[in-house]
Amino acid sequence: MDLWDILTEVELQEGNSDKHIWRLSSSGVYTAKSAYDALFEGAISFAPYERIWKSWAPPKCRFFMWLAAHNRCWTADRLARRGLTHPDRCLLCDQEEENIQHLLIGCVFARQFWFELLQIVGLAALAPQPEVPSFDDWWDKAASTVNGDTRKGLNSLIILGAWTIWKLRNDCVFNGAAPSIPVALARAREEAHLWSLAGAKGLPFDTANVVVS
Repeated sequence: MDLWDILTEVELQEGNSDKHIWRLSSSGVYTAKSAYDALFEGAISFAPYERIWKSWAPPKCRFFMWLAAHNRCWTADRLARRGLTHPDRCLLCDQEEENIQHLLIGCVFARQFWFELLQIVGLAALAPQPEVPSFDDWWDKAASTVNGDTRKGLNSLIILGAWTIWKLRNDCVFNGAAPSIPVALARAREEAHLWSLAGAKGLPFDTANVVVS
């Protein structure tokens, strides 16, 4: 009956062909994008997704960042919840219990690493401070202070830095390696060089063109 009520106001004109109009796009023409947008209309967006998936980095590194953002990395806290063997303290600083936020930004080793890594490219002022509540909050704030290719490079560098910390942590867990800032920096610089050759823009930064707002 509702359909009947709608159609009673429609007047058919002889000689005019039927026309399909897609109401979900301004042009009236169907597009996959408009259908996709309509599907997720009203959904809660996940803030870090653009920085993760639209930044230049190897897929495995971006996937790691996605897991880190969802707290799905196998750090000590997650291992403990499942009754699995885990280190009692962070192996990089030996001061606090390990979780992904501590490992990437709360650990004194990690903060020193970030400071020296960003200092190489003239952005030491963006290094995380002890009061920063989360890795994502720091990343969002740091990325908002630069623009253009510098922002692209910074996003790639932050993914690279987090990946370096994670690999070093695993080296300590599985191979008994000792945490070392010079070793971590050397690995990060070597990796950054390879990423640049593979097409990462802004690595290393041209510090003469850095624009900080």
